[in-house]
Amino acid sequence: MADSDNSRTLPVVTRRRLLSVSATWLAGLVGGVGEGLHFAGGRNDRADPALMLWQEWWSVHELVEKLCRKQQRLETALIAAVGFPHVEIALPDKGCVVAAFSAEEIDRRFAGLPEDAEEKATAVLADRQAAWDALDERLGYSRAKRAEEEAFALRAERLDGLFAMRACSVAGVAAKLHAVLAMGEEGPADEFPWPQIRAAMTDLLSLTSGPSGV
Repeated sequence: MADSDNSRTLPVVTRRRLLSVSATWLAGLVGGVGEGLHFAGGRNDRADPALMLWQEWWSVHELVEKLCRKQQRLETALIAAVGFPHVEIALPDKGCVVAAFSAEEIDRRFAGLPEDAEEKATAVLADRQAAWDALDERLGYSRAKRAEEEAFALRAERLDGLFAMRACSVAGVAAKLHAVLAMGEEGPADEFPWPQIRAAMTDLLSLTSGPSGV
């Protein structure tokens, strides 16, 4: 696709500001108050059921981000304290050392090698897994990971509901664009169609008398 003004790369800060400003505006239409922001919103905007579905999705989206940060923090602490459960296996015939993360991998890696070596590797792996499990239980890493996975599933469900609902106002369309942009932040944000979608969102905010500098 040929380059255009709408495909210019925006700084990360500007992208995040666009998400923040549009979320504040949409939340204000649903029932919150946007401090310092003055947007035009008609009766049809506030009555659009797509806005309520967006609010439900946005709430879960923020929960996903919170749980993701928590899970990553706990995983980092676990790895720093006891290391990820694995055992390194020397393969003399290949002249290298490989890592095994399960008993099945040990069986496969040690095929043809002395049985006592396999037993030793299995015992080492079991000890390391036990240390990981004990600290995991104290820190709550696995519980946090399950909560994150459940939130991811719920977010996908809410997103499907939002896009299944026909928007009947400018704000409803903006709500859908905002959801797409927020999800797009998890991947490459400077390739088609993200700059173009951000440009469309900026236009919608401008049409509703949004503040400059987004």
